[in-house]
Order: sequence, then C-alpha cells, then structure tokens
Amino acid sequence: MKTNKDTRTPHFKYYFSMLLAYVTISISLSGPVTAGSGTDANLTDFAAFYKALEDSNNSKAISIGDSLFKQLEKQHRSDRAFDALKSKLTTAGFLANQMASQLKKATNKQMLTFADELFDKKPANKSNTASLAPAKSFYKESVKLFSAPIKMNSFKDEEKDFLAQYYNFKLRTFTTVIANAGQALTISEPAFKGTHDYVLVLPLLHVPKDSSVNINTLPRWMQSPEQLDIFSDSCLLNFGLPFHAMMIAKSSAKMQNKPFSELDFYRSAGNKFAKSHPHIAADCLRKALDYVPAEDVDSAAALQFDSIQLWLASEDFTLAAGQARRIYETFPNHKDFDKAIWLYYYALSRSNNTDAILVDIDTAIQNPRCQAYKAKLMYVKWWSLYRQKDKTVEVDAIEHQLLREYGNDPLVAPILLSRATDSLARQDYNGAYESLNQIIEKFPLTQAATQAKKMLGKLKTLKPVN
Repeated sequence: MKTNKDTRTPHFKYYFSMLLAYVTISISLSGPVTAGSGTDANLTDFAAFYKALEDSNNSKAISIGDSLFKQLEKQHRSDRAFDALKSKLTTAGFLANQMASQLKKATNKQMLTFADELFDKKPANKSNTASLAPAKSFYKESVKLFSAPIKMNSFKDEEKDFLAQYYNFKLRTFTTVIANAGQALTISEPAFKGTHDYVLVLPLLHVPKDSSVNINTLPRWMQSPEQLDIFSDSCLLNFGLPFHAMMIAKSSAKMQNKPFSELDFYRSAGNKFAKSHPHIAADCLRKALDYVPAEDVDSAAALQFDSIQLWLASEDFTLAAGQARRIYETFPNHKDFDKAIWLYYYALSRSNNTDAILVDIDTAIQNPRCQAYKAKLMYVKWWSLYRQKDKTVEVDAIEHQLLREYGNDPLVAPILLSRATDSLARQDYNGAYESLNQIIEKFPLTQAATQAKKMLGKLKTLKPVN
C-alpha cells in the first residue's frame, strides 16, 4: 500500500481545517443530560465503572462512563480544564474516525478490484487501492492540539481518577476501531503493513515527551509482547521517536520478565537500521551514549566509531568527517586517536573537500601518534594537491617522498598511473612505458594495474617500445 502525497494534499488540508473547526465548536455542543444525571457522581458509580472495565464489559463501561462524564460536565460546566479535556477527547475521536474511514475506503476499493477480476473486468488502474495519508501526517498535524497539559486542580481525587481511566478507555475504543479497519485492509491487500502505525497515532499524541506510551490505550489484543515489539519498530521507523520506541520495548520485556538494557536497545537499533534508516540509527547511537558510564571511555568511543561507519556507508561524508573530528577532540588520549584522525581526512577526501584537508593535514602527518596512518595521510595530501592543479612543486615533492618511503605499498599505484598520464601529455613515451610496467609488475591486483594494461595496449599501437 503506497501513499501518494500529491493526490492526497488537497483533501488532507481540508480535513485538518475541518478538524480545527470541529474542535472549536465541540465544547459548546454538549449533548442533553440524560435522566438521572443531574445528581452528583459518587463513589458507587465510579466503582461500577471500574468493575465493568475489570470484567471487559465494554458496552456497560461505555454506558456508565458516558453517564458519569455528563454528570461531571454539568458540575464543572465553567471549568476550563474540563473543557480542554473534553476538547481533546472529541478531537481524538474525530482523528480516529478519519483514519478508520480512509482505511475502510481503501478496503472497499480493493474489494471492488477483486470483483472486477472475478468477472474478468479489467480494473481502471493496476493498483486499484485508495491513496492513504501516512499515519505520521496525522500525528505531525495534530501534535500541537494535544501538547498543552491539563491541570485539574479543582477536581476531587476520585473525579481525577475516573476521568483518567475514562479517557484512556475511550482512547482504547478509538484505537480498536482503527485496528479493526487496518486489519480488514490487510486481509484484502496483504501488502499493507501499516495497521500498527495508524493505531499508534493517538497514544503518541497523548504521551508526554519524557514518558512511556500508555499501553492500556492500545486495543487489548495488541497489548502482547509480540505486538509491542512491532509497535516499538513502528515508533522508531515511522515516527522517528527512539525514546518512546525504547519505552515500548521495555514494557514488552517487563511483560516477559526479561532483563532490559536501554544501552543495548539503542545500540542494537543503531546497528539494525544503519543501512535502511541511517539518520534514525545515528540518533539511536547518540542516545546510547547517555547510558554509557562516564569512566567507560572505550564504549563511548566505540559507539561514535559506529556512527562514522554508518555515515560512510550511507555516503554522507560530511557527517562522517564531523563525527570523526568529535572523537579525536573529545578523546585526545584514546588508543584509537590516530584512527579517528585518519577517518576524518578520509571522509573529507570522499566529499572532495580538498581545502579543508590541506588546512592542517601536515600536523597529522607529523604527529608521532599517527605513524600507523602516515602513508595514507600522505596519499590524501598528494591527492588533494594533485586535484588543485596549481601545486605542481608540492605535488612533485610529496610524490618523491611517497615513492621513496612506500614504494612497495599498493597505495602508490595511482601515483605511478598519474605519472604515466603526465608523461604521455609531454610525449615522453619511454617514461610512460616505465611507469605503466612498474604498476603491472608490482601491483597486479589493483585497479590501477587494470587501467595500466589498457593504456599500455593503446600506447603500443601508437609508439613501439624503444
């Protein structure tokens, strides 16, 4: 099931304008108070509601809960906190109806496709499913409406307890409607995997920034550890909320009486999604650092080296260079200080940032602690100078040094190849022959040797060997 942003934009904007209008007028549209609701809510009524919840008697819980809610509404008709609570609940219901409605429309359209195929009638489109607005869009467009906390200071403790449980119960009825609609679409189109994404919208809208998603607002059948693990991935990959994803995974582990480590979760997620979602993976690795003991420098550095490899693999070389620089500046005494410096210049070279390389690479080359990477650093300097074209004297100097000190290292093969090219440009065919043959003989497994063979073959047709 794919979404089509272009086709959904007009009605999606209209939907949110309707949502805002709906929220604005909802508070004044209280339904009529039912008979008997004029009396104050009491502890016996609350107990009956809790008993219905405990027995999973949803119809009875709805009946008692709605009646109690209306009684409290009448008692607190001028209370802004109650108005805000009711507004949020109304908005949540509206959102649930919108998400369930679009899922049902997609299901109906898919069923029509099956009917067309049954009667050998070709569908109008190869994919005859309705465009779905991503679940994340519902979340992002609505988050401000739910962000303000509600302070119910004027309410009795038993009223606060009831309203909290009633609200969560209503949310669970909303998410259940969404889940049922999503499951129906999954049956009609198995490729659709987004049910958990849509179900998660309302719980995420109601969770404070540094708290856990309330598992009780999810459909009962989705409160198992297996389902929570799916929600955790959804929270991470579709909403980009690693902390809430971690908290859901923690709830899953708790249900199974399994030990749980925040550090292990973030580190595992960082490695698991490094290729498919590098930015999310990097965020997880950064969060993992918060759980590394201050004295465990090696673990902290290892996580940051993982981030470098992540950015290199995704070819975001600027971020890789920045991460490498942070390592050697943050851990100047670490045993892999030289590795971080090398990766910094390597990443800069991959981003073609020769100016930044030449600013201070000589300092790294001359640093005794970088001896293991000296040849590679010198090569990066040569490469940078060679690309700048106007550094011929410096290029010649570092070429001679590299060939003298590291003449048997395959890293000099590209240098010999460039020398052969320069010789050809000067019509120095003997010099070109010498450089090309040297590459082929000394470094036969390099890419430079492959190129040298091609050049040598062409050269022999132009100029025989002396």
